[in-house]
Amino acid sequence: MNRFSVLALRVLLVFLALGCLFAQLWLVPQLAGDVARSAPELAYLAAPYTVLWILVFVCAQLVFVALWVLLSKVRRGAIFAENAFRWVDLIIIAGATATLLVFGFEFHLLGIVDAGGPPLGILLTGIVLAGAAGVLLMIIMRGLLRSATSLQSELDEVV
Repeated sequence: MNRFSVLALRVLLVFLALGCLFAQLWLVPQLAGDVARSAPELAYLAAPYTVLWILVFVCAQLVFVALWVLLSKVRRGAIFAENAFRWVDLIIIAGATATLLVFGFEFHLLGIVDAGGPPLGILLTGIVLAGAAGVLLMIIMRGLLRSATSLQSELDEVV
């Protein structure tokens, strides 16, 4: 992987992490307050939903940290080491957790509380499907990394 690609991805990761921090500190609490004011019957959900969405963004930040570490391993040529798997596992676990949190939010808000409309349901379903696809992709990539690591180990023994 060339240096420009690694640098570009790191810059994007920094911007994404800053966006998550902005969402955690300002956007999510602001939206929760707005919903509580506009729909007082749902005000009791503002705090738990705020915590839930902050946790979703924490999961995203964990993914960014793991990607940063994996990029460092790629740059050093150490991506085929056994300790790379714990970072890929972190991505899978954080992605699955965030996806399940969003699914739980959608199920509770639309199915139990019966608030929100079809556009919100479509948006949340899209987020859940994208999260599930990302997690499944990372599971496949983990298998490919396992195969490549085995091949690298065999090649190192031969040489």
